[in-house]
Amino acid sequence: MRIVQITAEFSPIAKAGGLGEVVLGLSRELSRLGQHVEVILPKYDFIDLAQLKNIQLELADFKSMVYENQYANAMWSANYEDCSLHLLETRHPAGYLHRDAIYGYTDDVTRFLYFSLAILEYLKLQNKPIDILHLHDWHFALVAILAREVFQLPIKAIVLTIHSAEYQGKCATWDLDAVGIHGANYLFPNQLQDDNPACPMTLNLLKGAIIYSDAITIVSPTYAKEVLTKDMGFFMDAILRKNKKKITGILNGVDQQLWNPSKDPYLLAHYDHETSMENILKAKQIHREALRKRFLLGHKRPWIGAITRLVQQKGPELLEAAISETLRLGGTFLLLGSSPTAEMQEHFQQLKTQYAGNPQVLLYLSYDEALAHQMYAALDFLIIPSHFEPCGLTQLIAMHYGTVPIAHATGGLKDTIIDCEDSLSPIKERNGFLFPLATIPSMNQTLARAFDIFLKETHLFELLIQHGMRRNSSWKLPTQEYLRLYRKLISI
Repeated sequence: MRIVQITAEFSPIAKAGGLGEVVLGLSRELSRLGQHVEVILPKYDFIDLAQLKNIQLELADFKSMVYENQYANAMWSANYEDCSLHLLETRHPAGYLHRDAIYGYTDDVTRFLYFSLAILEYLKLQNKPIDILHLHDWHFALVAILAREVFQLPIKAIVLTIHSAEYQGKCATWDLDAVGIHGANYLFPNQLQDDNPACPMTLNLLKGAIIYSDAITIVSPTYAKEVLTKDMGFFMDAILRKNKKKITGILNGVDQQLWNPSKDPYLLAHYDHETSMENILKAKQIHREALRKRFLLGHKRPWIGAITRLVQQKGPELLEAAISETLRLGGTFLLLGSSPTAEMQEHFQQLKTQYAGNPQVLLYLSYDEALAHQMYAALDFLIIPSHFEPCGLTQLIAMHYGTVPIAHATGGLKDTIIDCEDSLSPIKERNGFLFPLATIPSMNQTLARAFDIFLKETHLFELLIQHGMRRNSSWKLPTQEYLRLYRKLISI
């Protein structure tokens, strides 16, 4: 099969969150299984081209028409490991690629609409049959619409993956006018009109892709059910229920090359699920001691931590409460995270000032790749108090590194963490702690349970480490599910 993935992120060269790792992991495994996979993404200025191989100018000049103005583009090709990449270079005077980050700009929707149009112009010039056109999130949702309505490309099936229903790509009718389709023609409930009653004149790009795609994958089975509800659907629940037959929930995997404690270049001591428990605990102690000396931390255990973006979805108010409760219970708390919003970043900066000098608290408020790896290896517990979590990679990584997750029972967290006291599940599958409600009392009660087991039931705590490390979180099983879906769509 020829599978073309269109994405805003591709790890490690263009990464803002988990999306980039997902596209890499799925593409790599599909290629390993003999599928012809191509990944198309923008050629952001910040991409380190030294990480790529066989870089060449594939198409020197092709045009996109916006409001009767023609703008030049180019397409580059390259390889990363087993993945074939196409990097879109745009020469639009607005400097759509001349940014320090992938997202976070007032013209994000305009940028990705233009990227979508340019990529479709490229695919039209290629004029090669595509078995599966796989789109990720709202950023390239317009591709599904234009591919069907305007370009009529030789595509057998279009697949949309929703990584989070919260982000939808909302725009005005004239935004679509600019890229060649009459926006007002789509301002209807059965088309792209936003389903939020407060936004009747707004178009919703993700809604359009839901309607125009042949299949929709959502990144965990539980989240696939949650988005059909009013509480979790962000006004998308009605259109998703209408297209329920298209939906498949498929859990993400973890990049086993990037996150591998047996050969992680950031670690001071290596181990894996076959290592003896004695040596796993020694390795984790080595990392605790290194961090303790670096940040002048105390000896109090357990160490509880969070590695997260500080956004509302992730439960920042619960994280703040978890710091206080950890101290009350006698543990040490480490937070590695930052916020894209100045207000949230400032709030945690004030919290950092409040705890300055406390040897039981570390608040590191910017992302540090090496520190993230070392924290996964050093922590006893990772807390994930997300209000909702489509899949979550952090709990899978934590378990891989022998760190026991404590999480709100939602989305992919509920699908991958089995509570240690869940009598309905086999003992060998129990690997963490879940709290039923995203509230401070519910979380604190579960923190107390975790502390109690850590301090009084050492053997059970060590079993949780073993069960988590033995869990298969690779891309092998998810990729087989994607392949079954692809083959069903094109009937082979």
